[in-house]
Amino acid sequence: MKKRLSSFLIISCFLLISFISNAQNKIITGKVLDVNEPMPAVSIVLKGTNLGTSTDESGKFKLSVPSSGGKLIFSFIGFTTKEIEIGTQTEINITMVPDVTQLAEVAVVGSRNAKRTQLDTPAPVDIINVSELASTLPQPDLAQMLKQIAPSFNALNAIGADLDSHVTPVQLRNQPPNQTLLLVNGKRRHVSALLQLYNKTGPSTSADLMTIPSAAVNKVSILRDGAAAQYGSDAIAGVMNLELKSTVNELTASYFSSIYKAGDGLTNQFMINYGLPLGNKGGFINMSGEITNRNKTSRTPDGGYSGSIYGDAYLNNQIKDEYGKIQITNPEALANPDNAALKTDEGLMKARGLSRSDFQMINGLSQMTNGTFFVNMGVPLTATSRFYAFGGLNYRNTLSGCYYRFPRQQERSNYDIYPNGFLPQLTSILADKSLAMGVQGKMGVFDVDFSNTFGSSSMDYGMVNTLNASYGNESPTTMNLGANIFNQNTTSIAFSHYFNEAFGGAVKGVNLAFGTEMRVENFTIKQGQEESYTKGTAGIFVAPSDNFNYTKNINPAVKDDKGNDIILSKKGDKLDFKNYSPNCQCFRGFAPNQAADGKRDIIAGYVDVEVDVSKKLLIAAATRFERYSDFGSVLTGKLAARYSLLDNLNLRGSVSNGFRAPSLHELYYAQTSTGFTPAGVAFDVGFYTNGSTAAKALGIPKLTQENSQNASLGIAFQPLSGFEITADAYVFTVKNKVILTGNFEGDAVGGQFKKVVGGGAAQFFTNGADVKSKGLDLVMNYTKIIGSKKYIATFAGNWNDVAFVAVHPAKLNLGTDGTLTEAQIQDLYLSRAVRASYEEGNPKQKYIASLTVLDKKWSAMARAVYYGSVTSRSAYDDGKGNYYDYDLTARTTIDVSLGYEFLKGMKLSVGGDNIFDVYPTRILPDLADNNRFGYENYQMGFQGANYYARLSFKF
Repeated sequence: MKKRLSSFLIISCFLLISFISNAQNKIITGKVLDVNEPMPAVSIVLKGTNLGTSTDESGKFKLSVPSSGGKLIFSFIGFTTKEIEIGTQTEINITMVPDVTQLAEVAVVGSRNAKRTQLDTPAPVDIINVSELASTLPQPDLAQMLKQIAPSFNALNAIGADLDSHVTPVQLRNQPPNQTLLLVNGKRRHVSALLQLYNKTGPSTSADLMTIPSAAVNKVSILRDGAAAQYGSDAIAGVMNLELKSTVNELTASYFSSIYKAGDGLTNQFMINYGLPLGNKGGFINMSGEITNRNKTSRTPDGGYSGSIYGDAYLNNQIKDEYGKIQITNPEALANPDNAALKTDEGLMKARGLSRSDFQMINGLSQMTNGTFFVNMGVPLTATSRFYAFGGLNYRNTLSGCYYRFPRQQERSNYDIYPNGFLPQLTSILADKSLAMGVQGKMGVFDVDFSNTFGSSSMDYGMVNTLNASYGNESPTTMNLGANIFNQNTTSIAFSHYFNEAFGGAVKGVNLAFGTEMRVENFTIKQGQEESYTKGTAGIFVAPSDNFNYTKNINPAVKDDKGNDIILSKKGDKLDFKNYSPNCQCFRGFAPNQAADGKRDIIAGYVDVEVDVSKKLLIAAATRFERYSDFGSVLTGKLAARYSLLDNLNLRGSVSNGFRAPSLHELYYAQTSTGFTPAGVAFDVGFYTNGSTAAKALGIPKLTQENSQNASLGIAFQPLSGFEITADAYVFTVKNKVILTGNFEGDAVGGQFKKVVGGGAAQFFTNGADVKSKGLDLVMNYTKIIGSKKYIATFAGNWNDVAFVAVHPAKLNLGTDGTLTEAQIQDLYLSRAVRASYEEGNPKQKYIASLTVLDKKWSAMARAVYYGSVTSRSAYDDGKGNYYDYDLTARTTIDVSLGYEFLKGMKLSVGGDNIFDVYPTRILPDLADNNRFGYENYQMGFQGANYYARLSFKF
C-alpha cells in the first residue's frame, strides 16, 4: 500500500506542476535555410533556458516562448551558431553559414566545462542524437539501438532460463556492466536489483535502460575512457549520460510492431512524448510514456530433443514408492498388453496425443510486458537560478522457461501432478522508481548545483508450472521465491566557473570545478514461501518398530552400500527411499539463511581543473577522494591533455587510476538453482557469499576492491565541414578482478566442506586475477545537406584484446576423503570456461557502417554490423582431457529501414534487423544435450531476422 501511495504522490506532483502553465507565452515560427535549401534538424534553444526544438524536414520550426522575449540560439554541426533577438517578432527566418573549423556537439561527459565540444575534449566522447535517429532504426529499445550504433557498446539480450534474461546488461569495451557508470541528466543512476551471474564478461550488476523510455531521451553521450577520478566508482570502462528531452508544445508518438522470421517474438510497443511550458520565463515539463509487450522466442534445432523422455522404469510400470507399492505410470500399456509400441517413448507419446515438440524448453527471449513513465522539468526561480526535477516509474512482468523436467527424472517429478513431466517457468515483477531534484544558481562567481537523486529497483521472483517433489501431491505448483531490492540515494553539491585570462593573462582560461557527494546504498533479499526452499516428507519411510528390516519387509531390492539389508534400529527412524529433490524446481526460493539486509554509505569529494594554456593546448587534472563505510578510503586521479596540431586536428590523451568496491549484491547475494551438464544430467548448485560457512570451510577469502590503471592516446580530426574522424587507442588493467569460480562439488572436495554443502555444488565470488584490456576505437561521421536531403554516413570500428596477466590462487582446504587434486581444485577456482569468457567470449573486432538519408517526406537507413570470431571454451571434456571447445566464425548482419510521411506529421517506416537471417556457428553436438540446443549466445545472438513497421506522429 505504501509503494502504491508513494507512486501516486510522485505522479500527482508532476501532473499538478504541469497545470501551472502560464498563458502569457507567444508562438515563434520560422524557417532555416542553407543558402537556398531548407535545413532539417537545426537545434533552436531559448538562451538561458531548456526550452527548445529542432527544424523539421522542410526546415520549419515552431516554439512557444515567454512573451517577454529573449534570444534564440540556432546551431548545427559544421555551421556558425547564430543568436537572434526575438523582440516583437513572431516569425524568424534565417540562413546558416558553413564553418569548416566549427567542431562538434557540446559534450556533457568527459569535461565539466559546459562549452567543451566532443572533438575538443581530452578524452573520446560519442554523442548520439537519439531523438533524430530513433524513427529510422529497427530496434524498439534504447539499449539495442546503441548496440547497433556505438562500436564499443554492447547490450546482448540474455537467453533462456533463470534470471539473467530478465534484464539486458549494458557494457563498454567488453568489460562487465558494473564498470560502466550511467548518468541521467548528469546524475548517477541506480543499478538493477538483479545480480547477473552468467554474463559473458563476468558476473555483474547493470543499469537497466528499459526503465527509461527511449521517447524521453534526446541525446546519449558515451565517454570511452576511465573516469573514476571524475565521476566515482564504477567508471573504470567509461560513462554514459542520457540527456532527457525538454521540448514543449510538441507531441510525438509512435506505434511499433515487429516479428521474427521464425514466426515468434511478436513485439508491440506504443510510445508518447509531450511537453508543456511552465510560467512565462522558460519553465517546462516534458513527459514520456512507453508500453511494450514481447512474446517469447525459442530456437531449437530441427527435430528437437532426441533423448529419452519417459525411461524404462516409467514405461514398464516398475517404479515403487517408499512402501514397496508399484506406481502405475503407464496405464495405456496395462490396458493394451499386446501393443509393444506403448512401452516406447514414441508409442506412448502418440497414444497421449503428444509429440517431441511438447517437451521443448524455451531457448530464446523471455516473454515480457514493460511499462514506463518519465518526466523532466525545469522552472526558473530568479534570473540566475532554476529548480529542476526528473524521474520516473517502471513496471515489468517477465516470464522465462527453465529446463524441461522429464518423467524419467523421478527425483524431480510427480506423476499425479505432471504425468508427462513439466516445464518450470520463472517469473519476475520489476518495479523501478527514481526521482532527482535540484537547484542550479550562482554563489559568487561560481555556478552551483545542489541535488538529491533517489533510485529504487525491486524484483519479486516466482515460479509457475513447478513443484517441490519432496512435498509429493501436497506441493504447490505456483510459488513465491522472494525478492531482491536495491535502493540508492545520492546528495551532491557541485561548483564550477571558467576564469578567462587567468593568472594575469598567463593562460587563456581555467575551468575550476569541485564538489562533494554522499551516497547511501541498501541491498535486501527477502525470503520466499516455505515450500520453495525446504524439504518435505514425501518418499520417506518411517520405521514402525525397533530393529525394522526394511529390505526384508518392504523392498528386497534395496540394500546398503555393502550389499546388506537395511535395518532401522529405532521406531521412528527415517529412510529417504525416493530421495526426492528438495526446493522449488529450477530456482530455489530464498531461504531464511539467505535473507540479507546490506547497507553502506560513501562520502566523496573531488577537484577538477582544466587549463586552456593557449588556444592550442589544454591540460586537465582531476582527483577524487572516496570513503566507503565497508571498504575504507581511496584516492584516485586523472591527467589529460589536448593539443591542436592544426585548427581542425587535435591530439589527445589521458592517464588515470580507478577503483571499484564490490557491490552490495556481490557481498550479500546467495541463492540455489539447478544446473545441467551437456548430457542433461541435473545437479543443484548453490551460490554462497564469501562470509558464509561454506566459504570458510573451503578457504575462500573475503572480497576486496578492484583497482585499475588506464591510459589512452588519440586524435580528433575534422577535414571538412560535417566530417569528423576520431581514433583512440587505450590500455587498462584491472587488478583483483572479481570473478565467479567453477562448481565445487561437496563429494569431490570432501572434508568439512562436504558436510556443509552435502552432495550439491557451490560457487563463490573471488578476486581471482588481474585482467588487461587494450584496443583501438575508430569513428568517422559525415553529415552533409544536399538540396532538401540530409545525408549521415558513419563508420565505426573497435579492435580489442583482453587477457589475464596474473592469477591469484587461494590456499583452499581439500579434505582427505575428497577426490580432487590440488591442481584440479585450483582449476575450479579459476576455471578455463570463466577465463575464456573474458578473454575470448566477445568479438575482438566489431565494425559498423551505415548510411541514413533524411528528406522532407521520406527517410532511409542501411547498416552493416560485423562481429569478429569468438571461441567457446567448455568446462566439460570427453573424460580423456579433450575439452568441448569450438570457434564461432565472424558474422555480418544487415539492418534496413524506409520511411515515408504520407500525411503531415504522420510517418510510416518499415524495415528489418538482420534481414538476411544470419545465425552464429552451430554448437558442438557434444554440448547440444541430444539436440536440445543449437547455438550459444555470442556475437549478435541467435534469434535470426526480425521485421518491423512503425507508425510515427509529430504535431
